[in-house]
Amino acid sequence: MANKPNAIDRIQELKAEIASLEQSALNELKQRRDSLAEELIAIDAEIAHLSGKPAESKRTRARAGKRIGKSLPLQELKELLAVAPGKSLSIRKEGLDLANIKTLAAANPHLLQLGGKGPWPTVTLLK
Repeated sequence: MANKPNAIDRIQELKAEIASLEQSALNELKQRRDSLAEELIAIDAEIAHLSGKPAESKRTRARAGKRIGKSLPLQELKELLAVAPGKSLSIRKEGLDLANIKTLAAANPHLLQLGGKGPWPTVTLLK
């Protein structure tokens, strides 16, 4: 029996050591990436200087802003679901905040049920 706790302790130590090594490798790679990016910037500047043309700026794609849906209190959501066909609504189609609906459904599993698959989740009033 005395052997098992030692083995478990050793496994935990090894896991901690692996996590530490992974983190140091990740930090090393990030530092290497940063130094290579700086070197590329310097090379681009030198090319621009030698060719007499201004350095081309990298164009990045503009991100679409994250849409934030309407955050409704439980009572308003219940009223909205009560008049909906089948007491169910598509969260995305109605422009509701999914995180808010998930929180309400988790806090009130006897009242609300999440459904739907993929990018079109639904919420249903159970009572």
